[in-house]
Amino acid sequence: MEKIKHLVSGEFTRLTKYNLFTASLVVALVWVGIGYFLEIEEFKQFLPFVFLMESSAMTSLLVGAEMFYEKKEHTISSMLISPMTETEYLLGKIIANILNILLIFVIIGISLYFFKDFLFNFHWLFLGIILVSSYYVFIGVLLSYISKDFTALLMNYMILMIVLVLPSIFVMIGILPQSTLDFIFWSPTEVTLRLLNASFSSSFDGIQYLMDTVYIVSLSFVLYKFLVLPNFKSYATKDLGV
Repeated sequence: MEKIKHLVSGEFTRLTKYNLFTASLVVALVWVGIGYFLEIEEFKQFLPFVFLMESSAMTSLLVGAEMFYEKKEHTISSMLISPMTETEYLLGKIIANILNILLIFVIIGISLYFFKDFLFNFHWLFLGIILVSSYYVFIGVLLSYISKDFTALLMNYMILMIVLVLPSIFVMIGILPQSTLDFIFWSPTEVTLRLLNASFSSSFDGIQYLMDTVYIVSLSFVLYKFLVLPNFKSYATKDLGV
């Protein structure tokens, strides 16, 4: 447990050092500013977009960027000769990102409570964040695996957005018809939206929520077991001549 606490503390130290935490706060304030100028019904339609971008896109990009800097400073390769394991290292990132996202959503929620007298259910939101965070942390890790520099990381991130995220956004804003949901119903993006939207949705389908939970947890496990963990050491020692 002490090692996990140390890792989480180190994650926040690096997020601050690389100005990634500041970037997250700025984005949160942008969402608050947009919400301030929207009517309450408009804001409820806009809120899924905020949830999606913060939990998926921002998490993947932040983790990928952080690992790029860690690799550049040889922090990751040094970890291989430390007492901690790869799993503990990844768990530290997951916990740190859960806390980071939760903090962002608390800022957004409290601000809009005073502005719009609207408050979502934080217990469902907290549970949703826990469920989806591992998946998007692992996506960020995989982005760093396949990106040889920061420019490539951003390009791969944009490809990820186009393939996985944009279809759901286009349905949300009406560019694509609602019938498109039949084809992307089990995409990780749509599952994420359903899990997080439970925090303010007027209708709740417990069976669907359970199915989505099993799906995203299983997907996270598959990524961890067959892609993230097996390739960690080769990524950490790449370019070191080991």
